[in-house]
Amino acid sequence: MAAIDRKIMERFLTPPEEKQLFQTVRQYSSIEAQRDYAWMLLLRMTGIRIGVLAGLTVDDARGALAEKRLSVRAEINKGHVAYKIYLNKNSEKALRLLLKVRKAMGHPEQGHAPLVMSREHKGMSIRSFQDRCKHWGDLAGLAGFSPHWFRHTIAMRIMQESTAQDPRGIAMAALGHKHINSTAIYTQPDKATLMRIMQEVG
Repeated sequence: MAAIDRKIMERFLTPPEEKQLFQTVRQYSSIEAQRDYAWMLLLRMTGIRIGVLAGLTVDDARGALAEKRLSVRAEINKGHVAYKIYLNKNSEKALRLLLKVRKAMGHPEQGHAPLVMSREHKGMSIRSFQDRCKHWGDLAGLAGFSPHWFRHTIAMRIMQESTAQDPRGIAMAALGHKHINSTAIYTQPDKATLMRIMQEVG
C-alpha cells in the first residue's frame, strides 16, 4: 500500500508546473485550445472527477452560476454520491467560458446537452479528455500528465495552504469523499517536501 501511496502523491501539479501548463495552453488561440483551457481550469478549481466533467450539462453550468455552487449529481459521480461545490471566481470564469466556447463552436444550447463538446457535435468522452491532457502535458513538459492530477492538486493545496483548523475535513468536503479515510492520503508529505526535510535533518 505504501508504494501505491507514494505514486499517487507524486501525481499533482506544483505551482510552477501549474503556471507552465496554463501558460502553454494560452499561447494558442484556436477554439479547441480555449475549450481545453476552460475545462482544465474548472477541474483545477473544483477537483471534480473527469467522469463528472463528461456528465455535466448546459443546465448544470447555468444552475451553478446562478447558485454560486456546482451540484454534482449522483448519477454522474463515482459511488453515486451527490454533493455540492462552492465556486470561486476562477471556477465561475471557467463555466462562463465553456458556455461561450460551445456557442462559438456552433453547438445547440439545449439545457440537457453536454457542456463540453467536440467538433463532431457530441460530448467529449473521458478518453478524449485524457488525450487532450496528454497533448498539453507533452507541450508543457509534464510527463504522464492526466486529468486526475487536478483532483490531487486541489487536495494538496488545501492541505498545504489552508488555515482552517481541520484542513482534512475541508479537503474531504471539496472532493466529495464519503469517508474521511479516503482523504487521509493527502496528509502524507509530497516528494519535494520529503526531500527538503531530509536535507534539513541530514
